[in-house]
Amino acid sequence: MTGPISPEQLDHLLAGYVLYDLSPEEMATLTALLAADPTLYQAIARLQQTLEWTYEGEPVSPPAHLREAVLQGAIASPPPSLSSPAPGWRPRRWARLGWVAAAALVAALSLSNLMLWRTLQLERANRPGEETLTIALGSPEAPLAGQAEVVIDPSTLMGSLTVENLPPLEPGTVYVLWTVVDPSAPVTLDDKDAILTTVFTVDENGRVTQPIDLPPVYRRDRDLVRAVAITQERAAAPQEHRSPPILIQPL
Repeated sequence: MTGPISPEQLDHLLAGYVLYDLSPEEMATLTALLAADPTLYQAIARLQQTLEWTYEGEPVSPPAHLREAVLQGAIASPPPSLSSPAPGWRPRRWARLGWVAAAALVAALSLSNLMLWRTLQLERANRPGEETLTIALGSPEAPLAGQAEVVIDPSTLMGSLTVENLPPLEPGTVYVLWTVVDPSAPVTLDDKDAILTTVFTVDENGRVTQPIDLPPVYRRDRDLVRAVAITQERAAAPQEHRSPPILIQPL
């Protein structure tokens, strides 16, 4: 794909990455976009978090009469005519199949109910006095290498990251905050048993303060979290997790 892309096309690329449904051309486009704007990794992390949420709890199906009405309507209606896509943009395989679109609508109704249930659960969990965790990261081998503090609210899966005195980043690199968990945890991990939690940069003084979204493991299986760490990675592919920790705090 060449030239600027629309917000809708960007959404398709991010969703396709999370769902493992990108063509080689689309993957190359997304890689270039991530290199130009590393904050897109936060959008990917939020999508992955939402996807994990959909597999928690008991799904709530739409009413049977609504399900049947949607499916019967799709069967009876002719396929809609589609306008030609922009050059270089590959439409999804299911875009032309009416019955699949109907099934997707039914699934979306189920997902909507499930997400409503999840929201209610989070609101119930977010009570006054709920435990907040503060984790201080340091470097045992180089005490002056920088410091970081992560404040975590497991009930809302929201937190904050404060960093001081980290070395300036080299061109084409970013800092990455990782959640390291037990290999037995029922979550998707990389080859270092870690979950990419957020990508960030620092100012000229090596400082940053920003909110972060946390992976569900902090609420669901907090006892399986083994450490929180920060590494410096390639901006084009921070998820590769090639570097050793600069700062770390075992838990």
